[in-house]
Amino acid sequence: MELFPAIDLIGGAAVRLVKGEFAQKTVYSENPAEVARGFASAGAKYLHVVDLEGAKDGGTPNLETIREIVRASGLLTEVGGGIRTEETVKKYLDAGVFRVILGTAAVQNPDFLRDMVEKYGGKIAVGVDIKDGMVAIKGWTEVSAESCFDFCARLERLGVETIICTDISRDGLLSGTNMELYRELSRRFSVNIVASGRDVFGGSADAFRPGHLRRDTRQSVVHGQYRLKSGIGRGKGGKQMITKRIIPCLDVRDGRVVKGVNFEGLADVSSPVELGKYYSAHGADELVFYDITASAEGRGLFTDILREVARNIFIPLTVGGGINTLEDFDRVLKCGADKVSVNSGAIRSPQLVADAAKKYGDQCVVLSVDVKRVDGKFMVFAKGGRENTGMDALEWIARCEKMGAGEIVVNSIDTDGVKKGFDLELLAAVCERVSVPVIASGGAGCIEDFVTLFQRLPRVDAGLAASIFHFGDVRIEDLKAVLAENGIVVRK
Repeated sequence: MELFPAIDLIGGAAVRLVKGEFAQKTVYSENPAEVARGFASAGAKYLHVVDLEGAKDGGTPNLETIREIVRASGLLTEVGGGIRTEETVKKYLDAGVFRVILGTAAVQNPDFLRDMVEKYGGKIAVGVDIKDGMVAIKGWTEVSAESCFDFCARLERLGVETIICTDISRDGLLSGTNMELYRELSRRFSVNIVASGRDVFGGSADAFRPGHLRRDTRQSVVHGQYRLKSGIGRGKGGKQMITKRIIPCLDVRDGRVVKGVNFEGLADVSSPVELGKYYSAHGADELVFYDITASAEGRGLFTDILREVARNIFIPLTVGGGINTLEDFDRVLKCGADKVSVNSGAIRSPQLVADAAKKYGDQCVVLSVDVKRVDGKFMVFAKGGRENTGMDALEWIARCEKMGAGEIVVNSIDTDGVKKGFDLELLAAVCERVSVPVIASGGAGCIEDFVTLFQRLPRVDAGLAASIFHFGDVRIEDLKAVLAENGIVVRK
């Protein structure tokens, strides 16, 4: 189960309403970006934001606040409230939001909804606010004549992938979650049903175990701080610890997952769709999809395979390979990627990193660096590790962080596929130079390698591996159990 902590905005402040009443407003922070950073520090991956003024009156009155939230927190942020035109949709996507939520417009303008779903796919979700079984609109101030079940059936026919449901008759009352409603919605519809509402505070946290909602829905999500705080890791003395991520990597060539040693001798492994589905269901925190020959062959990434992978997994997806322009970023994001990894394209045009961070947000831009020792120095290689650029890797990484890269994947060519452990020397040097999340890639051969990585280098945020997961040497569930036994905080 994924958790989306939520921030409601009025006048640039984080607020809370009771039963949707603007007169019953509590301001709990004048700095929503700081609140979002706190969620990120607690281990959240996503954030749900509602512009309550936009929901009531239309427009984007809190756009700059939302832009700052995205930039400051690095969280994958979805936004709802007053999104009634394509211009508004584009404004939010350009601000770095990964998904927009249509509410009133979805009820009153089905043609607009259809056009947006056809154009933006999974970037469009629909929020269904329910009051006494009927759909509420305009910031909860009006109730339509359509039942929530009829409305959801219509959304399913239009191709909507995600429906976010809030029972506003209970929201803010701390009286417990309307699980009967959410179960019935999940039973009737095959789309992704997301359970929403601060009413989780008043109920038992056990009510939100995955088994209490349909197990085949794409996500079961609760908005609120209670569950987030309960999932924060604690070290010795009660010190808060950042959750470590485990990330399988799909190196894709000609539509198939392949794997080699030191970036050479590639052998066929499996279908990326089937592997993606497996990892999504068996504990992976995220998934990386690399079209490993796109840059070397001078072509775009295989978007047909990417769409199929994105459609079948329910964890964050980072995609790279042949990313050379902002148009490539846009194309990949519209295919279902949550983050975009840039490597050779950034080497050819460093400004791409800055431009992409400005347009899509830092959290969307992942710098992937292939590094190999040459005469005792860490050097950057391009085109899938085939070409020495002559650039110092540590200087390049630090430069890209300053330009806006929100995450760094360090691929050690020296240790790739060798299965003798991560390149700790290289990773330590990178961690000393940057403050953004660092993902270790290349060299994992057993569970102990991950334990050593996180214990020796606590600044490393995630471990990425391919062959040990693909060939069954290590099961992610087993890996996380051992990490937890060694005091390393992981998501279950």
